[in-house]
Amino acid sequence: MRPRFALFGCNPLAIEVARRLIMARTSFVMLDSDAALVEAAHKEGMPARQIDYTDDDALREVGIGSHIEGVFCLFAEDSENVFLAISARALDPQLRIVAVCQAPQAAPKLLAAGADKVVDPYEISGARVHELIQRPEVVELLEQTVFGQQDLNIAEITIPHHSWLHGVRLSGLREVMTQNVLLLGVVDLERGKDLIFSTRGIDHRLDYDDVLVVIGARSEIDAFRTLIDRTVLPPSA
Repeated sequence: MRPRFALFGCNPLAIEVARRLIMARTSFVMLDSDAALVEAAHKEGMPARQIDYTDDDALREVGIGSHIEGVFCLFAEDSENVFLAISARALDPQLRIVAVCQAPQAAPKLLAAGADKVVDPYEISGARVHELIQRPEVVELLEQTVFGQQDLNIAEITIPHHSWLHGVRLSGLREVMTQNVLLLGVVDLERGKDLIFSTRGIDHRLDYDDVLVVIGARSEIDAFRTLIDRTVLPPSA
C-alpha cells in the first residue's frame, strides 16, 4: 500500500504521531536524514527510511507531488522544517503541510514557507494544563481518550447560518454544554486561520462560519454537533 502521509523526523514526537496514524489505520512513511533516528524508529516497528530532504528528486521518489496527500514537518530544528515546507510546497501546491515549531517566532516563517497549519506543542500543553485546573471533569475524558487511547477524535465544526450561536460568546456556549467534550477553541476565518484557544481568556463572540475545534468520543462530538445545529437554544439547556 502506498503511503498517504509523510512524516519527516524520527524523533519521539514523530513516533507518537505515527502511533496515532496506526490507530487510525492510515498509511504513512517516516523519513529522516539521521540514520540513528531511522534505526530507532525501526525498532519501534515504524516504516522508516533515510532520506536527504534537501534533494527534490528524493522528495519526489517518496511520493511528494504524486500520491502523498500530506506532510508532517516534525524535525527538531525550526530551520529544517522551514526548508522542508518550502521544498514540499514547490513540488505540490495542493499538498497539505502541517509543521511543528520549537520557538513561537518561527510560526510566521513556517506559514510563509507554505505550511497550512503550525502547531506549538508548548502552547497546547499549557492549554491542557489550564483545562485540568479549571475543569476537573476533563480529567476523566483525558484518561479515557488521550491516556487510554480509546475513541479519541478531534473535530472541526462550522457554525451553520441557522444556528442559535450567532452573536453568543464562548462563555455562553460553555455554560450550556452538557456533552463530555473538550472545547479547544475557535477559528474565526475573518481574522485568519489561527486557532483562538478557549483558555487564553478571550471571550470570543461567535458568528456564522466560525469553526469550533473540540476533542472527545465520537458519540459526544455528535451530540455537541446536534446542539450547535439547533436554530434556538433548547429550553432544558
